[in-house]
Amino acid sequence: MNYLNLAFENSLFSVGISRPNPAVGAVVVRDGIVVGKGRTQRPGNAHAEVMALRDAGELARGAAIYVTLEPCCHYGRTPPCTKAIIDAGIKEVYFAHADPNPVVRGKSRAILEEAGIKVFEGQDACERAIVESGWDDSCSHDGCKVLSGNSATMGEPETRAEARAEAHMLFHEIERFFEAYDYFVRNKTTFIEIKSAVSQDGFMGACQPDGSHAPLKITGQGANCWNHELRAMSDAILVGAGTVLADNPSLDVRFAQGNNPVKIIWAGHHEFTTAEVENLRVFQAPVEEGKAPIVFTCVPQPALEKKNVGEAPAVEVVALSNASFVANWHEMHANLSARGMHRLMVEPGARLADEIFKCGLWNRLDLWQSSDPAVDRALESSGADGLTYPELPTALVARESFMLGPDVLTVYSR
Repeated sequence: MNYLNLAFENSLFSVGISRPNPAVGAVVVRDGIVVGKGRTQRPGNAHAEVMALRDAGELARGAAIYVTLEPCCHYGRTPPCTKAIIDAGIKEVYFAHADPNPVVRGKSRAILEEAGIKVFEGQDACERAIVESGWDDSCSHDGCKVLSGNSATMGEPETRAEARAEAHMLFHEIERFFEAYDYFVRNKTTFIEIKSAVSQDGFMGACQPDGSHAPLKITGQGANCWNHELRAMSDAILVGAGTVLADNPSLDVRFAQGNNPVKIIWAGHHEFTTAEVENLRVFQAPVEEGKAPIVFTCVPQPALEKKNVGEAPAVEVVALSNASFVANWHEMHANLSARGMHRLMVEPGARLADEIFKCGLWNRLDLWQSSDPAVDRALESSGADGLTYPELPTALVARESFMLGPDVLTVYSR
């Protein structure tokens, strides 16, 4: 077990709730027992540290607190978390990620240490957050397993070496989680992350003889779980009208912990009919508070407007009036940035992916490729033509790659 991993799991349920504040999780531990848990609430309400300290009560005195992000040290909508930590009698603070806000970065540690509190941060904090009891310390290099891929696919660590490797991966995952927040703080704009999957032969879907598009099952369950983890980390998820009509997706989080992202449909020039609105899952699912689907459209959407009969809209329709895709994409990006959204996950079809690549306004591409030839054999036997994934932009940087089951993920940045 890793206490910072518990804090990270709590933070995922704050995504979409805390914005524009970062989604943070915290746990309070005393004598090896978790006595308090918390996550950041809506703006103006308590941060994760305060929630965890309230949960712990008097048991916080002399305890340690593990938090995913450096505690704040300034007065904003709420008092500083450093003050709450000091007042609660906490003896040790472990945080995984330094806050990019210059008002906070590094200053919190100095304040806490001046109060006599031990502070650990970054990868060092992740390694020190390991619960070591019950492990066999006498392992040799031959006896240790090799950790690869996503740590969520592994069982409980059997050796200290394995636990350190998982702590390193946890630190990497938390860094990746806060990358969108860091970007938002520095640029005041939303981080755009594209996720796509292609078969061994480079196809991402099927084109039927009548010209209609159909989904193609490409990735295995491991990759699907990874994708849902990314959804849980994202404020919103965007797909084009073509994907909605071909796949009829739910766009929710089913294979991971966390909240469902806001569902965004890039309608373009497609006007949704009454029949489509009545049959598409994205428009029929119950609307969570403050999470009505958003449709960005270049044409009127009377069938969608009819759904908005109550005080809270069932669907939010945003009209785009620019002549070009590039201008409309920039307008959409500005709209989401103004809402305080840190990360937008995009699952585009072939046409939308091509337009986004040409536009250039995106930050990361997560491209899955199946190594299973059965995917392409199934496409061939169906009689449908394959939809080819668009050509990747030039000057991409492949940041990392790993294999999960039959699927290989390569992460690119511009």
